[in-house]
Amino acid sequence: MDFEEVMEDRMSKSDQFSFPAFGPAAGRAAGVLTANTVRVGVAALLLACPWSATAQIIEQEIGEGQIGEEASSGGDTYAVVISGLGGDPDYAKMIDGWGKDLSTALNSGGVAPERLYWLSEKKTPDSYAEASRERVQQLLRKLEQEVKPEDIFQLYLIGHGSYDGYEYRFNIPGPDFSAEELGGWLQGISSERQLIVNMTSASGAAIIPLRKKGRALITSTAAGQERNFSVFARYFVAAVQDDASDADKNQAISSLEAYRYATREVARYYESMKRLATEHATIEDLGDSDGAREATPETGQGLLAAAIVVRRLGQARASADTPQIRRLRARKLTAEEAIEQLKYAKASMETGEYFQKLEQLLVNLAQIQARLDELEGQ
Repeated sequence: MDFEEVMEDRMSKSDQFSFPAFGPAAGRAAGVLTANTVRVGVAALLLACPWSATAQIIEQEIGEGQIGEEASSGGDTYAVVISGLGGDPDYAKMIDGWGKDLSTALNSGGVAPERLYWLSEKKTPDSYAEASRERVQQLLRKLEQEVKPEDIFQLYLIGHGSYDGYEYRFNIPGPDFSAEELGGWLQGISSERQLIVNMTSASGAAIIPLRKKGRALITSTAAGQERNFSVFARYFVAAVQDDASDADKNQAISSLEAYRYATREVARYYESMKRLATEHATIEDLGDSDGAREATPETGQGLLAAAIVVRRLGQARASADTPQIRRLRARKLTAEEAIEQLKYAKASMETGEYFQKLEQLLVNLAQIQARLDELEGQ
């Protein structure tokens, strides 16, 4: 097996390959490496030597302080989670639950409470504010004054999106906002490393308005025409919660690792439902492309996303991350998938039977969530 085949084989089996672009140009585009960190000569060696030698070269460069200088620089992480309009009660419960779960996981993984903001469909004791247009703008104006260039800024959108053939809009209580408007509001955020994860239907239409040098952008769909409700958020949140997402075992879950975990689980979900996938997640972190479904040297995507940590493990891991909690999280995923399956069977059921079964599933989901909240709060 030659080198190219070895690399392809390793990449298909593991997420540990975290150098999807080489050379000074790729580093500048991703906003993490510069011309002084990865030289053309090193790039040539990377492409010409066996994997073991590649690892030695990378380790040598790291040891000399030439790789990852900017990625390992100081700074705080600011995270904003926005749970949008649910619509149906079952969707509202799931969307709200994902927002809360993600906020909890981010907090347990190193994002300080004073720099973590969860905006929910309705203001709750656990959320920062209602996810209205006005409150989103107010928060981003506030962060303009607080976030420094060396900090990391993360934004997560969960819920429903829409696309009319011209622009993408995120569905929230009151007037929606478009991707173009959001991009404008984010102009004042000075962080040189940013992450936006848009986990809504039609989110692929937001790639061009939101892409930017130094920003990793993940969307749950590849295009605005993929308008069905997206389940990507369910599995991205699960990835942030699950220590197994840390594929390279460096005690940190990167946004790239979470992306790969989630895309695998979305594919499994549609296969288990025996349905054609109606969503195809996309990653864009070069700042000037349409993105790609996979982060590889061929696509050039993933270098910046690999450098942005969404949750740290080890000492920063949630003390309540016990086997019992992990089992409950698995039950929660199963319960949510059962609700989705029931919705697709609705047309062949009597109305009364459908709502009876839906009520049972929602009660079960609420009971699981309540027990999770209790255990995670201890």
